[in-house]
Amino acid sequence: MGLIEGIVFFIFVLLFLLCMFWPISVPLLIIYIIQRNKNKKAFKSMIISDKKKDYSDINQSKLNGFEITDISKLKIYLYDIFYRFETAYNNVDYNTMFNLSTSQLYNLYHTNIVLNLKFDEKKIIDQIKLNKMYIIEAYASKYKQVLTTVIDISYINYTIKSDGKVISGSPTKLINEKFEVTFIKNFDTKHEYRCPNCGANVKGTTCEYCKSTITDNGEFRIDSIKKIV
Repeated sequence: MGLIEGIVFFIFVLLFLLCMFWPISVPLLIIYIIQRNKNKKAFKSMIISDKKKDYSDINQSKLNGFEITDISKLKIYLYDIFYRFETAYNNVDYNTMFNLSTSQLYNLYHTNIVLNLKFDEKKIIDQIKLNKMYIIEAYASKYKQVLTTVIDISYINYTIKSDGKVISGSPTKLINEKFEVTFIKNFDTKHEYRCPNCGANVKGTTCEYCKSTITDNGEFRIDSIKKIV
């Protein structure tokens, strides 16, 4: 069988299977497309306009009541969380992503990875380098602490197919981008987490459904990541 005959045979078999199982395959395909478009819209909503060209850190006094009150040390601590989250996203490390972000952000990024894999795509983030970072807002109460930052990084960002073919971005070109990243620490003991393994709502340290251990290390978690353009 020649190459052309082989391609024709493959297409014929594919069409035959689609016709045989269309009550299942067509609805699933429609659901995947709807989910992907919905997820893309969610990521587009995380793009905000540059409010101002120059940023500056908050006054040190606004950190009274926080565990770390030195701005320089706080930046190192927060950027480490951001870097570990982006690295985990790149490595498809769901557990690390889950332990470094709030449920809403985790679900968004988790869904994005799953949909990309279903469409035989993988997003690559590499060579992340911090250029500048500012802490622009700080809020503390007995229920939670919130810190808003602007993080300016250089990195490589591209998407590939399973065969290694690059379909968007560049594996060699460094790009510079700014992000508004909000970190939150929740002191509410009733706060629910979502299990990274089965997705069930969890209160406490163990999932009642799959018995996975839920880590709450008392650190700040990333609540939102918005690209500044």
